[in-house]
Amino acid sequence: MRVRLLSNYRLYWDYAVHELREGVEHVGAFARHLASTGAPVEVLEDDPEPDLAAEPDPAGVQAPEEPSATTDGLDITGTIDTVLTWVGGDPVRAQQALDAERAKGDAARATLTTRLDAILQSTAP
Repeated sequence: MRVRLLSNYRLYWDYAVHELREGVEHVGAFARHLASTGAPVEVLEDDPEPDLAAEPDPAGVQAPEEPSATTDGLDITGTIDTVLTWVGGDPVRAQQALDAERAKGDAARATLTTRLDAILQSTAP
């Protein structure tokens, strides 16, 4: 933004008193402040409108969120009790949950994997 003072003006801005003289041009944040607070100025140039097409979509730059559930209702990010309730005593579900938990790598919960292994061992023929 760019403005020109139409008369002498005195104001307090940015922790200081400013004595402004008629005819002097100001730019940037100070010019925006003068224009928005009713100072005797003539706006010579407005701030350009932002080109929204040129700016990246904030949602597009974020990593996609990993799905927390498989299509059959397993919420592997849930509590251990939630996962075990979903598994019940079903060895197929226990294997699905175990595979999903181990896919987390170092973040896999040892307690959950131990309990799922126990379910699989107890149902083995």
